[in-house]
Amino acid sequence: MKILFVASEVHPILKVGGIADVVGSLTKEIKKSGHDVRVAMPFYQPLKDKKIKPLNKVASLQIEFNKTSENINIFETFIPGTEKQTDVPVYLFENNRYLSNKSVYLDTKSFLYLKRFLFFSQAVLRAFPALNWKPDIIHCHDWQAGLIPLLLKIKQKQSTIPACPAGRNNQQSTIKTLFTIHNLLIQGRWNYTQVLKCLNLKGNEIPSLSEKMQGSYGDDFNVLQQAILNSDLINVVSPGYANEIKTDSYYARGLENVIQKRKKDLIGILNGIDTDFFNPETDQFIKRIYSIKRLDLKNFNKLDLQKKVNLKQDVEIPLFSMISRLDIQKGIDLVSQAVDEIVKMGGQIVFLGTGQKEYETILEKASKKHPGRVAACIKFDQALAQQIYAGADIFLMPSRFEPCGLSQLIAMRYGTIPVVRSTGGLRDTVENVKINKKLFGLIKQIQGTGFVFNDFSLPEFISTIKRTLEFYQNKRNWKQLQIRVMKQDFSWSKSAQKYLELYKKLMDTNN
Repeated sequence: MKILFVASEVHPILKVGGIADVVGSLTKEIKKSGHDVRVAMPFYQPLKDKKIKPLNKVASLQIEFNKTSENINIFETFIPGTEKQTDVPVYLFENNRYLSNKSVYLDTKSFLYLKRFLFFSQAVLRAFPALNWKPDIIHCHDWQAGLIPLLLKIKQKQSTIPACPAGRNNQQSTIKTLFTIHNLLIQGRWNYTQVLKCLNLKGNEIPSLSEKMQGSYGDDFNVLQQAILNSDLINVVSPGYANEIKTDSYYARGLENVIQKRKKDLIGILNGIDTDFFNPETDQFIKRIYSIKRLDLKNFNKLDLQKKVNLKQDVEIPLFSMISRLDIQKGIDLVSQAVDEIVKMGGQIVFLGTGQKEYETILEKASKKHPGRVAACIKFDQALAQQIYAGADIFLMPSRFEPCGLSQLIAMRYGTIPVVRSTGGLRDTVENVKINKKLFGLIKQIQGTGFVFNDFSLPEFISTIKRTLEFYQNKRNWKQLQIRVMKQDFSWSKSAQKYLELYKKLMDTNN
C-alpha cells in the first residue's frame, strides 16, 4: 500500500505537540510492514532556519488559491532513526505567502491562521503529478489536514484529480482517506462565506457544505466538522475517548450531532510511544542511564535534576513533576491550587511548559514563594523534559479530558509513577494501584500502574496525592511499583497493526 501522512508537524524534524510524536513513530512502524509510507508537512520558517540535512528539492508546481497563482517548491528529507536514517520520506511544502513565513502556529484571531492550512491541503492534492507518486490512502491528522477529505471528494466527483504521468500510478483508482482526531477542542473555524470564497467554492458542490455552525464568526465554516463528514474512516487516539465523544456532549465539543452521524465509522486506537527514543537505558539527555535491573541509578538523575532546576538536593524528598501545555484542559488550575499542600506534605514539584499567561505567572510566583521546593521552567526544552521523566518520582496529569496522552506513557517508561484523572486515554493506560495480599505487613501483590481519581475536584486530587505519598514511604513497595510500570508495553507495534487493519479495510472498499 502507498500511504501519505499529512500533518502539521513530525518528530524529530519539528515538534510542538503530541501529533509530531505520533506521526514520527507510527510511520516508521508502518514502514516495517513493507508499505510505501511518506509524510507531507509545511516548510515553516523556523524549520528552514534549522538547516536540516539531507534536504533535496524534488518538485515545483503552481496552484490557484484565493484568486491568485502561487508557487510551491517541494523538498524531501527523511525521518531519522535512532541508529541510522530510515527511508520514510518527508515532503516539505514551501510557499512564501502562506507556508514558509512566521512561526508554526499563528494567531487564531487572524484568517491567515486558517488560510495557511487551507492552502496546504490544496497543495498536497495537486502535488502528485509533480512527485510522480500517488497514494492509495491519505492519512490526515487533526484539523490542519482536515480539508483534504472534503476537497478530495469534490475533485473526485468532478473527476479532476490529475493522474501521474506513467506506469501503475496512471490508474484512476479512488484515493481513500483516514482522519485521525487528536483533540476535538481545536476545530479550525472561520466565517463560512470567507472560507468558501477563498477556496473558490459555491457551497453546493457536495451536501456537507450546506452544514454551518453558529459561532464566533456568525455562520462558521468548521474544518473538523467537514473532515468527520467526508473522511472514509475516522479514528481517535484511545478507545476511552472514542466512547466519551460518542456518548457525552461535554467531550464532543459541539460536534455531537456530526459524530452521531459517523459513529459506525469511528473507532479508538490507543497511541504508542517511540520506545527507542524514550529509553532510560540509552537516553543521551540524562545524567545516568538505568534499567529495571539497575533502578538505583535513577537517583543520580534525581539529584542532577534537583540541581539543574534549583531544588534542594535530597533523594529522600518525593519529587513531583508536570510537563504540559499550561491550560485548563490539562488540569493546571487544579495542580496550581495544590502546590502549597504538596510542599506542606514534604514534596517538591517541577513544572515544564508554556501556555496561558495566567498560569505561567502563578507558577513563577509559586517558585519564588517556595525556593528549593518549587521550580517553574516556562519554556519548551526536549532535553530537560527527558531529564524530568528520568529524575522525578511522580508525574501529575489530572486532565479535565485527555484524548490519549503521551506523557503518562513516557513517565512510566522511566519508572516515574503517574497520578491521573480517570478520563479518555488516561483511563485506558493507567490502572489504579491496589494491594491484594499482605504478609506480616509486607505487600505480597501489587496491582495497577498509578494513582487514579475520578472527580475533577481539589479535595479528591489532594486525597490522591496523600495516598501516593503514603505508598512512596515504603521504598521496597515503591520499587516494585516502578518495576511494574517499566514493564508495560506502550510501543507502537500493537497500535500499528490496528492502523494496518483500517488501511486494509479502506483498500478492500476501493473502487
